[in-house]
Amino acid sequence: MSLYKAAGYDMDIVHDRMLKIALEVKRICEENGFKYSLYGGSVIGAVRHNGFIPWDHDIDMCMPRKDFDKFLRYMKKNKNDKIFVSHYTTEKRYPNNWAKVRLNGTVFLEKELASLTELHKGVFIDLHPIDNILPPLLKLQVKLTMFWSSVGKVKSGIYTGSAKKKSIYKPFSLLPYGVINAFRDFSMKMFKPFKTKYVYKVAHPNNGIYPIKRETFEDLIMHKFEDTEFPIPKNYDEFLKRRYGDYMQIPPEAEHYECCRSIIECKL
Repeated sequence: MSLYKAAGYDMDIVHDRMLKIALEVKRICEENGFKYSLYGGSVIGAVRHNGFIPWDHDIDMCMPRKDFDKFLRYMKKNKNDKIFVSHYTTEKRYPNNWAKVRLNGTVFLEKELASLTELHKGVFIDLHPIDNILPPLLKLQVKLTMFWSSVGKVKSGIYTGSAKKKSIYKPFSLLPYGVINAFRDFSMKMFKPFKTKYVYKVAHPNNGIYPIKRETFEDLIMHKFEDTEFPIPKNYDEFLKRRYGDYMQIPPEAEHYECCRSIIECKL
């Protein structure tokens, strides 16, 4: 039994459901030759805990953009009774630039998305595309992506920024979702045709905006994660130190509970 809960459920049970999703993604990727790896806090979990960070409420995975797009196409063409991919190409009002792979037959509702009642609400793992970038243009690329992401959130009715910024995005939100998403796609994928030296998680910039060496997400090793193994960056120490600092240090106990407060309904 875990010390931590998500909307009343023991976190060990939540983690079991998330691992089911991750294993299905792993199966699909390995059968089809899609490159994938754990990302962010889940790499810390693998290295520091040999599995989940005990209080973490999701798994983060990533794919190079070309593999991410192939995965989306595969999921659209192939019926899967276990999982569903939430993405703006599969759910019109889905607001995020990245995907959530969800477990059918469950509920794990985030407060931010509660008003979007038509969306799939299942337990999820986050799946992030890693995009090609040119360092001098990285901040511009991120700003363009975040601009169109904000426009989409205004159109979906869940934008929570200032009234002044909302007034800037509002006229653009009158465009159809397809047009907004086309601009969002272009912002993230503008360098997709080129094998650039550096990449970045343009879809969800956090923990600093800086170029990351391409090999970080291409030169991978297998690492224990619970009772199985997943790929992580071979240079995980360099990657994690740049992103988190002393990642082996356990954070203060008060921070353990922050992750779960965004979940307002859970049915497993």
